[in-house]
Amino acid sequence: MAENRRRGSAPDKEALAALGTAAPSRLRKAAPSDVVSELASQPAPAAVQPAAAPAKDKPAAKAAPKKTSFYQLEEDADRMRAAYMNTQMHTRYRSLSEFINMAIDEKVGALEKTYNGGEEWPPLAAREIPQGKPLGS
Repeated sequence: MAENRRRGSAPDKEALAALGTAAPSRLRKAAPSDVVSELASQPAPAAVQPAAAPAKDKPAAKAAPKKTSFYQLEEDADRMRAAYMNTQMHTRYRSLSEFINMAIDEKVGALEKTYNGGEEWPPLAAREIPQGKPLGS
């Protein structure tokens, strides 16, 4: 029956009769112009508004990291990289940047605790720090 039929051959009349169809469908392939005229005659669907995201009580996330540069003695840079590589399995820092950021956070936190009652100082942008000769020179 239908199982033995080759692909592309005419449908089996017995199978069509079992489905309640006596003959193959008389539908024709629509011409592109028919589709365009039918779509043009239909009203445009209403715009779907996305559902509002539920309010979350999360603290604001930090902005994406920004590249920072500073001068460092070569020996200190070598020592820093060696400390990172030799303790990576113990500390689980995923990158040298993460290692440096954690070291800076520790030092800044200690300075805030000692000199500012543990409070953060107001942030300063990169160009707000005086440039030129260092203080006391």
